[in-house]
Order: sequence, then structure tokens, then C-alpha cells
Amino acid sequence: MNSNPEEYSLFLKRVLTPPRYQHSLGVMNVMGELSKVYQLDRTKARMAGLLHDAARDFELQQLLTLADEAKITIFHPCEQHPVYLHALVSAYLVSKELGITDKLVLDAISTHSYVDAGDNFNALFSRCLRAADILSPVQEWRGMRKLKSIVYAGRIEEAALLQSGWLVEYFEEQCIPVHPNLAKSFQVLSAKLSVTDSFFERW
Repeated sequence: MNSNPEEYSLFLKRVLTPPRYQHSLGVMNVMGELSKVYQLDRTKARMAGLLHDAARDFELQQLLTLADEAKITIFHPCEQHPVYLHALVSAYLVSKELGITDKLVLDAISTHSYVDAGDNFNALFSRCLRAADILSPVQEWRGMRKLKSIVYAGRIEEAALLQSGWLVEYFEEQCIPVHPNLAKSFQVLSAKLSVTDSFFERW
């Protein structure tokens, strides 16, 4: 597996807007921190964080063209929405352009928007990338400190429940289709953890 952070950065600066690139650096740093909390491979964790959004700034038609080139199967109509499709295409893009071959890394990238495109959808590594993604915005959002406290305390399932619940709420407000995997993740974790409504209060 190729591992050249300088090459990755040069590539990302060509395909991402400056704010998106800064976000990617932030996700990389959070993944580095979470590698200590969850005993992840630090090099792989930082790599996934840096590269997870490689195709996020592409126009929809470009995403669709690359998805067709990669022979990506669309299982649900909502997966043609950029919010979901960019994750699948990002995994393909970094594999094609940067020679990334590690399955754990590629699966985490392809599923970080809740599309189930790999064997590692519920892997600890993938859950950490989803958490790191939402903990590294350009600006802080209400509830971010609460989520961060849970993630850094090593309570990744609770964090995944909180994150999926808030995302369902946000997507519905923004008229973004809720992917069945996102809804299922919320339902499964809700049943398993049996939290009260107060768990989802933001601070």
C-alpha cells in the first residue's frame, strides 16, 4: 500500500476547495487521536481521515461518471445524492489515483456516509471515521462538545447512536433523503442501548 502524505496532500489540494481541505486535515488529526483511544493503526487512521472526502467537491455529473467508470452498484435511489455518492466515489478515486489498496481504509471511506459498500460498515475503524468526520467541521455546531466527550471517552456505540439520531433529524430538516442504513443504524443501536429521550439533548 502506498503511504505518502505529501503526495496525498498535493492531490487533495487539486480536487478540494480550501475549506474542504482544511476539514480533511482536521479529520486526519481527530483520527490520529482516536487511534490512541481505540487502539487503531495510527497510519491507516490518519490516511482514512485525510482522504475520506476526496470526491466531495465534485459536481453530481462528475460523481455519476466516476461511479459508472468504477462500476459502482447503486442499491438505493438515494445513493445518487452527492451526500452519499461522494463516499463511494472517494474510495474509488484514492484507489485509482493514489494506489490505496487497504480494504479497511477503503471500506471506511466508502461507508462514512452510511452507504453499505464494504464488509467493514460496522467496524470500529469505520465508526471512528464517521465520528471524526462530524467532529471536524469548519465551525463548531450545537451538540459537538457532547458528542466529542462521548467519543473520546471510548463509548463509540453511544456516539454512533447519538450521531445517527442527529443526522436523521438534520437530513429531514434539509430535505435530504435518509439512507436506509442510517435509519437502520439508529434503530438497532436504540434497541440495544435503550436510552431515554434526554440522551439526545444537545450541549
